[in-house]
Amino acid sequence: MTKPLEQNGHEEPDRTEVDAVDAAKPAASATAADAVKPSDAAEPADGHIATDGKPAETAQPQESEPEESASAQRLRRLPLILVAVALVLVLAAGIYMLWAKHSGVGQSAQKASSGASTAQVSQAPSGDATAYKDLQEVAVKPSVADDQGGLTVSAKGVGSKKKVADAPTLEIFMDPMCPWCGKVGRVIDPQLQHMISAGQINVTYNFLNFLDSASSDEYSSRVDNALAMVAQEDPDHLPAFAAAIFATDFQPDERSYQAVSDARLADQAVGAGVPRSLADRFAQGTYRPWVDKVNDYAITRKDAKDTKGEFSTPTIMINGKVWDLTAAAKSQGGLEHLDRALLKALGLKSQDVGHQGKMPSIGAQGKALKVR
Repeated sequence: MTKPLEQNGHEEPDRTEVDAVDAAKPAASATAADAVKPSDAAEPADGHIATDGKPAETAQPQESEPEESASAQRLRRLPLILVAVALVLVLAAGIYMLWAKHSGVGQSAQKASSGASTAQVSQAPSGDATAYKDLQEVAVKPSVADDQGGLTVSAKGVGSKKKVADAPTLEIFMDPMCPWCGKVGRVIDPQLQHMISAGQINVTYNFLNFLDSASSDEYSSRVDNALAMVAQEDPDHLPAFAAAIFATDFQPDERSYQAVSDARLADQAVGAGVPRSLADRFAQGTYRPWVDKVNDYAITRKDAKDTKGEFSTPTIMINGKVWDLTAAAKSQGGLEHLDRALLKALGLKSQDVGHQGKMPSIGAQGKALKVR
């Protein structure tokens, strides 16, 4: 999942009352008629009960007749049958209305529950519904995070509601241990920080931890928790801290991991401007359970997979579409010029980076421009 870039290719009106009226008619609605069937006898399309072509007679037989004919007896029973059928249909309509009221039929959405409602789960854009539901149900999470676990930072602060409206959004998926995330980050992070400060872009970070297995002390989870705490309590320094974890003299090697203490992680954060009082609380692991669920959901997102249907880190999406890092890097002569390729994809001149009012040409909705 951390393959080198060269390998990645990288609502309807409420119909309860309408149904109730229709259900009370002799020709009941399909729903009510199917719910309760008094017999298997067929009825004509107009809803009237067949009487051998004769109208229903209601007159009582004459007393002078010694006995009733079989036909007269049937006619005498007919009104009772009609009444019985009508009562059954009314009862069926009542049952249907009661069921509809309690099941929410005809309503546009269910009310929010303490966990993730069915409506919420159905809104998961492309990932596994169960993983998405589990993410919503985590008890302790950063309030600034979106429902997919993303932490969006802009010139207005942190949170998806604080995006700069006319600026494009970069969504970055990364694991603190991933060597290629480090290589990409060291090239583009300086430009990202300038563009964020100038209100030229929004950046949504998705911090993953699947490379915990490459460390002896769950390094990725500890760093992700620290980043989430900074996003929540000191958002101004999130971009700088996110870049600092990829410093060449700090990011550990996944192939020959050397333990990174909580104290050293705290020092790295302080060096990026994070208050010591916050950094010293990283070890509490406030958001560790949430970090796990963010990872479990993110890796199932189909919208974040490459053209081969694979998910890997680093992955960068521009306005919701995966950006081909490999092709972009090659177009500019190598990974070391990826920042130049990014500016071309956004439609922003290098001399305009960090200047307020100078906005990328693709705006908040456009596709990344082809880099040549």
